[in-house]
Amino acid sequence: MSALLEATGLPANKLLTRRNSLPEPLQLLHRRTLLALGQSGKPPTRDQLETWATELYLDLDAALRDMAESELVFLDPAGREITGGVPFAPGPTAHQVRVVDGPTVSANCAVDALGIAAMLDRDIDVESLDPLTGEQITASSRAGRWAWQPLEAVVFVGSAGPGRLTETCCPVINFFTSSDHALAYQSAHALDGVVLALSDAVEAGALVFGDLLRSQSARPDARG
Repeated sequence: MSALLEATGLPANKLLTRRNSLPEPLQLLHRRTLLALGQSGKPPTRDQLETWATELYLDLDAALRDMAESELVFLDPAGREITGGVPFAPGPTAHQVRVVDGPTVSANCAVDALGIAAMLDRDIDVESLDPLTGEQITASSRAGRWAWQPLEAVVFVGSAGPGRLTETCCPVINFFTSSDHALAYQSAHALDGVVLALSDAVEAGALVFGDLLRSQSARPDARG
């Protein structure tokens, strides 16, 4: 595990472990799901999932349960449809990511938003809000080079306590216009965590998501 992720205690460590412990066919289904979300901004349909599951010799309902229990995807109340998959949120959030020449999507948290660029290997524009003041933060990646406003912007990475990562960590991993704002927010909500410079948050996102879709086997037309 990278020194950065270990030093910050980024909860994505657990996400990486869960993801890598899945059987390869299930990892392939997960990758195809994320690729569909990244290309269209929408999750794959039930019919598409059933086609992929057949190709990969998977029981679809069991596969969906396993991915949801590992907190890799979000399901509808019936447990039959995917509504999102980390880093893509199942509904609107404060973290909006526009893929250049592609869709606009919502990310679960600030690190997820930044990691989408490395995962898709695409240019992106991120817009978010400082939850303490409502001020806007923007970040853009062009050919791997990042710029953001305001220049003093940071990311708080932490947790509200034990429980599912998507419920206790994602809501508090936010952009802030300054370290002072991030520390004030952390103190006000009694959160465990650290404040990252934007450059470190970009690196963390790339470490978590950067290699995920680079396998040829992630392509929807690949065969397991």
